[in-house]
Amino acid sequence: MWYEARGGYLDPATGELLPTWYEALDAISPDDEPWHVVRFGAKFDAQGVLAGSKDSTRCIGYLTKYLTKQLGDCHQPDSDAQREHMERLGEALRYEPCSPTCTSWLRYGIQPKNPRPGLVPGQCKGKAHRYDHLGYAGRRVLVSRKWSGKTLADHRADRKKWLLRTLGVSATDPARYAWEPVAPSDPDHMEHARRMLHVVADRLRWQTALAEARRRAAMPPDGDLPAEGRAA
Repeated sequence: MWYEARGGYLDPATGELLPTWYEALDAISPDDEPWHVVRFGAKFDAQGVLAGSKDSTRCIGYLTKYLTKQLGDCHQPDSDAQREHMERLGEALRYEPCSPTCTSWLRYGIQPKNPRPGLVPGQCKGKAHRYDHLGYAGRRVLVSRKWSGKTLADHRADRKKWLLRTLGVSATDPARYAWEPVAPSDPDHMEHARRMLHVVADRLRWQTALAEARRRAAMPPDGDLPAEGRAA
């Protein structure tokens, strides 16, 4: 039950204010064991993939394939027993907390993170409670900083460094330019359709330059060319 005066939910049995999300985290001791443990085997083969390598395109294809595939498409129940199992699983997942803000934390005597009036256990709208996802919440792969030790900003910097090296150009000094929005009254203002054409043209030019740089990088030095290559 939501108690407006104290900005939180009360225990229906005792009338006491339920612990907040952060209070519940602080109450976890180093000796506490996880409620659920899933193990996928003793070995984990982690292989790095470098940008521009022969395996990068294939790995990206596999990753995007499985990130966008719905788990519900992998198997369709074809018997009453399987359908009943799916119903039981879906019903159980209604009350398994999927995130710090999930309403189902109230069922376990904990206020979810950032609580608000009207929360009901089992009525969270998160994807983890849908049959198509079968309990998979959030990202299906670890965030980059968990397995590479780098943030997104670090990865962007690495990609920029690789791109500049591949194209054979140097970085531009940001102090040389000042950026500001273009107002409709400016003499160089363009209509939206024309701006989009410029954006498309820029993208095509960048892709062509990158493809040409990759082609040059894949070619052997002049001294290693075969005789017919040098003659050509």
